[in-house]
Amino acid sequence: MCLSWWTFASLCFLKLVLGSSVISAGRHGASNASICLLPPVEGPCQGLLPRFYYDRFTQTCQEFSYGGCDGNENNFMYQEDCEKTCWKIKKVPKICRMEAAVGPCRGLFKKYAFNLSIMRCELFYYGGCYGNDNRFGDEASCTEHCAPKRNKYTRLTSVIIDAPSFCYSPKDEGSCTASVTRYYFNIETKACEEFIYTGCGGNSNNFVKIEDCNSVCKQEFFMSQSLQIKTMKNDSLLNPFNVQETTALYSFGNQTQGTPNSTEFTDTPA
Repeated sequence: MCLSWWTFASLCFLKLVLGSSVISAGRHGASNASICLLPPVEGPCQGLLPRFYYDRFTQTCQEFSYGGCDGNENNFMYQEDCEKTCWKIKKVPKICRMEAAVGPCRGLFKKYAFNLSIMRCELFYYGGCYGNDNRFGDEASCTEHCAPKRNKYTRLTSVIIDAPSFCYSPKDEGSCTASVTRYYFNIETKACEEFIYTGCGGNSNNFVKIEDCNSVCKQEFFMSQSLQIKTMKNDSLLNPFNVQETTALYSFGNQTQGTPNSTEFTDTPA
């Protein structure tokens, strides 16, 4: 028996929506931040499903239209899911996010550019004119300017973080030309810091007053002064770094959460 056009279209739409939901639900079960570096892929189907992807060039989560099938894992149903998965991606300066540009001239000048896809500097040959600022005379200076610095701060495991998702968003100056003083929560330093907002665009990690930033974002990361630290003496062969076992109390709003047996790592060799 032949299906009517309306029945056929309805079945296709149902498959598109349900299939897409199943894919999305299972897609982000693991918190693998490397998916955030993938380019957005709409897929071959004809749906117009609003989704979010992490834009490695703007270092923010952006909306795009998903066709409903195939694509890749940099595809989130909600902006909050995108931000929670991708906020750990190391941030790099704006010029380092540009693609290496040879320029229109025909010289062969040995230069280095930061490749955001692999997060390291690569050799390329510059033509000698135009191009962009992602161009360095040697690999060392490129790495010094662009490569994410090794984190020498305390790393604590099993910490419960309950701040609003936009607190994970990177500083975003916006796309206009004004110079307005604003404040944002810096996830690396866990502090509210001043920046210059250009007046439009940007993201929600943008506060008029530092007090508002502190009350919304910083308090969720506040660590009380009640720390019990004991040094573990480890075999240098098994543990090439100094390791300290730390028990800390963390305050989230009116609640206090403990993190017993969390571990502090430093970069100082034993």
